[in-house]
Amino acid sequence: MIPEAMKISKNIGGFILAIVCATALIAYAQPSGEGRWDRYLDIGTAFYFDGQADSAKVYLEPVFENDAEQKTTAARYLLDIALNEGDTPKINEYALFLADNYDLSITHERQKSHRHILLIGAAALLVLLVMGGVFLMNHKRHKKAEATLLEEQQQQREAYDRQLDAAQSAIEKQTFENLQKQAKEILSRGNQRKRILEAFNSVYPHAYERLKSTYPDLTEQECDLLVLNFLEFRIKEEAEILELSQNTVMKYRSNLIKKVGKEPVAGLVR
Repeated sequence: MIPEAMKISKNIGGFILAIVCATALIAYAQPSGEGRWDRYLDIGTAFYFDGQADSAKVYLEPVFENDAEQKTTAARYLLDIALNEGDTPKINEYALFLADNYDLSITHERQKSHRHILLIGAAALLVLLVMGGVFLMNHKRHKKAEATLLEEQQQQREAYDRQLDAAQSAIEKQTFENLQKQAKEILSRGNQRKRILEAFNSVYPHAYERLKSTYPDLTEQECDLLVLNFLEFRIKEEAEILELSQNTVMKYRSNLIKKVGKEPVAGLVR
């Protein structure tokens, strides 16, 4: 008895499990809630445009009766079908419903249009933001490249200026050395003072005149001594050229430093 009872219970359990599974499959396959009415509306609409009025009503009427959101759309199709069939009660029902809900339908359409406009505006704003970001990035990149180019140009100008200064300094140095050499040669030939001043004026025109006008209190002998100091003559040589004693030249030098500084001529020949 026990084995038979166990066998029967197993059969009943299997039967119940099969029923549960079948019910679950049916429930899974059957649309429910909003998804069901959306699907019904799609199928009914397809039948309506295909000219199958009876099949369209099978799907559109449940939507009209149960789905408040899609009810107006279903009523429009059902009213057209009722007009074609001459179904006066249905015509009155759908027409009255559409007349009562006309404002709501218009409002719904406006809301949809408004949402559509908002979406377009948001998309346009997003595009503008992206374009603005790209523009800013390109602008920064351009500014950085421009700054780099300006820096390179500035470095090139500075290098050129240094080369020019170096070349000018070399020319000035060579000119000064030539003048020194010429003055030394004059020193060995007599009448040194006049010859040295002529050589100085030929290399630095108007420098001697500027020296005298800048320091009007200086005597001609003191101006000559400043030129000789500039040319780096020794005290013994200066004394010989100016026909003075070395002590007198040393005193003159000391007094000139107090009056005009160490190298006044150097600033006048530039």
